[in-house]
Amino acid sequence: MSRRKKRQKRKSGLKIVALAVLLLCAVVTYSRVTLEGERRALQKRYAMLQEQLLLEQERESLLSDRQGYMQTLRYIEDMAREKLGLVYKDEVILRPKPEE
Repeated sequence: MSRRKKRQKRKSGLKIVALAVLLLCAVVTYSRVTLEGERRALQKRYAMLQEQLLLEQERESLLSDRQGYMQTLRYIEDMAREKLGLVYKDEVILRPKPEE
């Protein structure tokens, strides 16, 4: 083989390697950009879920407090007054006159 053919063969081999490296870089860059977008979306979802968790924990606390209140005599009295209109024997109820 002549020197010219060897050089051409070497140059074409280098071109193929350079093309392969560029292609690999393009694939890696595309993958990185895609993963970065997914990471941002997951961070937003995580923040939203954290906020939702805090709200649900507050709600659980309120429900727990309400459950404790509902097991008291005071709650039973309040419900008897509100729903059934019951009063103690010595209580006086004042109602406004209906307007004509």
